[in-house]
Amino acid sequence: MLKVMLLNDGEGRAASLRQTLAAAGVRVVAEAAPGMDLAAAIEDAAPDVVLIDSDAPGRDTLEYVCVASEHSDRPVVMFTGDGTRAAIREALQAGVAAYVVGDVPAARIESLLTVAIERFAVEKSRREALREAKLRLADRQWVEKAKGILMQTRSISEDEAHRLLRERAMQAQKRLGEVAREVVEFSQWLGPG
Repeated sequence: MLKVMLLNDGEGRAASLRQTLAAAGVRVVAEAAPGMDLAAAIEDAAPDVVLIDSDAPGRDTLEYVCVASEHSDRPVVMFTGDGTRAAIREALQAGVAAYVVGDVPAARIESLLTVAIERFAVEKSRREALREAKLRLADRQWVEKAKGILMQTRSISEDEAHRLLRERAMQAQKRLGEVAREVVEFSQWLGPG
């Protein structure tokens, strides 16, 4: 049984949404209002999904809920009556996993929430892969700079400079990029003032 936390932002249709969720076999484990400490509420309730019920989602609410749910790894699904492109774009840019305009029959709720959960997992995986790729690129740049410094200051070959960095990384039990960054920063500190 899926567990959801319901956030009612404004007039909304919270009562009818609660009934639809119950008919679909989805359990509402907590309800919240804008302005609460949503990160703590999400952590306490441990829902599978955070649902926002809103006539017209406020940008502050979107950002706050999405930041709070991102830190707790919960997808956000918005049920709303606002089908304007601008509202949809803002919600998606804020990180909403699914934006549902109008009423949804109980028979479709569980599959809709499951798709949102899976989409959130895919997006999270992509963000992590991008973060890792950026980290590797930054590490390579630090390694190249550090090798250049070692080659110049010690009059050694590129291979020898790389070997020294690798040995230091193993001794310090750090990533090669971290050690390279330390070498570059230290050389800048020692450089001409």
